[in-house]
Amino acid sequence: MQARILLREVGDLDQPSFARTITTDLVRSFAPAPHHRFNGGRGSSSGSSSIVDEDRPHSLRAHGPGVSALALEKFDGRLLLSGGADGSIKIWDLESCVNPHAAHTFTPVATIARSSETSTAGHSHGITHLDFFPFDPDAFLSSAYDKTLKLWSTERAALSAEFDLNATIYSHSTSQIADHLIVACATQHSHVRLVDLKSGSAIQALVAHGGPVLSTAWSPRHEYVLASGHADGKVRIWDIRRAGGVIAQLDQEDSLGVVHRFRHAVASRTDLSNVSHFRNSAQAHDDAVNGLGWTDDGRYIVSAGHDRRIRVWDADTGANTLASFGALVQNSHVKTVNFLLTPSNLSEDREIIFWPNDQEILAFNLHDGKLINRLRSPGTANPVGPRGSTMGSNRITDIVWRGSGGSGRQMGAVMGGGNSSGAIYSAHLDGQIRAWMPHLPGPDDVDENEELNEDEEARRKKRKAVDDAYKSLMGKQVTFI
Repeated sequence: MQARILLREVGDLDQPSFARTITTDLVRSFAPAPHHRFNGGRGSSSGSSSIVDEDRPHSLRAHGPGVSALALEKFDGRLLLSGGADGSIKIWDLESCVNPHAAHTFTPVATIARSSETSTAGHSHGITHLDFFPFDPDAFLSSAYDKTLKLWSTERAALSAEFDLNATIYSHSTSQIADHLIVACATQHSHVRLVDLKSGSAIQALVAHGGPVLSTAWSPRHEYVLASGHADGKVRIWDIRRAGGVIAQLDQEDSLGVVHRFRHAVASRTDLSNVSHFRNSAQAHDDAVNGLGWTDDGRYIVSAGHDRRIRVWDADTGANTLASFGALVQNSHVKTVNFLLTPSNLSEDREIIFWPNDQEILAFNLHDGKLINRLRSPGTANPVGPRGSTMGSNRITDIVWRGSGGSGRQMGAVMGGGNSSGAIYSAHLDGQIRAWMPHLPGPDDVDENEELNEDEEARRKKRKAVDDAYKSLMGKQVTFI
């Protein structure tokens, strides 16, 4: 650290580079934060942990039947949503913890109960996906196995609108840059369903014939461009304004991209109007594609499939970059898988992907597939069994990243909300929400702080122990003149 500060002061290291070196260390040092717990049960006091909570930390559950979805608002990183396998939704205030390093038990500030005879506003079946409104944290969307998409007021925890799609909704997505308010829904039907929140209706379907749609993701650069992942292993790129719809299809056998094909056509004097942008038989994966994402600069598309492969694609050419993530990756569940991509300017490793690997989180360099970190829940010795079988009930169902926020985008290279240096929150089938944080402060800072709090007798004993150890190593008394 001191060397970096010196380089910055003498002008050999600019401020953005200095910030990236710091955040690189932070990202690489993520570790479990079991002192942060989430208690969704009744009768728990808000604020600090009680004696009972400290004695029985594993008895706390955010949702008794299991947590199936999470969402974190991107503006100041304060509000966390959680959806339960029973259809309930809870809202948590992460700023209720003043000191991120101290033990704290979060309790929900609002709860939307499951639909019942007395209250029909909530979902009647398990939550599949949650997401805040793209430009306003005061509203959020939820989808569930009850085949409905619902719009809620965050402040009042009240229903604003409801859409019945007559099909199980695996996940939904909204554009972070568009003026339109179109929600793309991945459902059990082979068509991508589009819902316009302005008109209050399902306006159209993007027609495909590849089995259920398991994932969708909007481009962060082009407001009408959408990617969808299908059960037949295809990733289709759509322009929703076009009648034909599909403008590209990712091909795992193509490592050169559409630009190469057109250059080859020009060299061979082929009529360019007869050159297809993609092969109709092209597949991105050998099995169902249930995970999609774009890097925040829109340069790369990331896809994940049941073939246990994560692939990275050049968004401009459609070329497979051939990044390989090894044999550790597990992906076998029939649902949308949500992974995290760090902001492109965050660290020296460029983008990092955090992958929910059943009962652990794997951090890879996105472009070379190198394993950077392996986050395991305390007490989990063998998180993944043979052939990807789950060895317990704490499988991860969703993860979210807590960034610095600000206008819905990452502000600089600093992570964390108002009271945090950065965090990942994971949802688990055992009903818990677990926190993961960078290791702070450094060893030197800890020693200095501890020494300030020690009394004179403790400091004297420490100095004597150091002197004795030094004399033992040297074998004689040394006097400095």
